[in-house]
Amino acid sequence: MKLIEYNSYEDKESLLKSIEAVKDEWRALPFLLSIIKEGKYNFYFKKAKLLMLLDDENPVDKEFPLASIANFCDQDEIDCELKPWIGFVFTAKKYRGRHLMGTIIEHCMKEAVTEYPDSEYVYVSTGEKGLYEKYGFEFYQNMESRWNGTSLVYRRKIIR
Repeated sequence: MKLIEYNSYEDKESLLKSIEAVKDEWRALPFLLSIIKEGKYNFYFKKAKLLMLLDDENPVDKEFPLASIANFCDQDEIDCELKPWIGFVFTAKKYRGRHLMGTIIEHCMKEAVTEYPDSEYVYVSTGEKGLYEKYGFEFYQNMESRWNGTSLVYRRKIIR
């Protein structure tokens, strides 16, 4: 698996195709594709990095399929002063059960050490219970989301 960051990857068109290929597997992916294509990604997510785990061992038509994806940013769907956030977490059905999301989460946790020196935690907003605890997150509180009403917010301490 190859971890890349969308903005620094040269062939963005192939990345969009890899998201497009699995867009029907999760209702949020069409929205993500639309805001990327419209150039509004950083409007919605401040200081954002779209991290993608690509299957570089099994190319399809010379392109690498998307295995897992997550957003690492200052502001996710919760409007507040807490930061950073991991959001838009998704693993394609074909790759589930391999804990690939953990690869992206650990990458974000390492980046948080230097990119967010004043932050004590990394946060996740979700509707899922029992998922993020597997990756060291603890329930923090319910908070209002921009899109979904109330959301469960989890946090994980940044280890320096």
